[in-house]
Amino acid sequence: MWKDPFIDEIHQIREEWAAKFNYDAEALLEGIEEQKRQDYLTDENGNFVKDKKGGLILKTARISNRVGE
Repeated sequence: MWKDPFIDEIHQIREEWAAKFNYDAEALLEGIEEQKRQDYLTDENGNFVKDKKGGLILKTARISNRVGE
């Protein structure tokens, strides 16, 4: 049977994440939420800052926009 390397990589990443959080779904979701807080802009209360369309703003997007100003 032919094996797709992309599917294998997805399975490997999924297994690594599951092991990282002891196969605990709740802990995994908390980890994802923490990663979002690190990656996206938040206000002083910890709430996500949204753009005009209601989407989240990446911290790197804010920095790169200032470079062009």
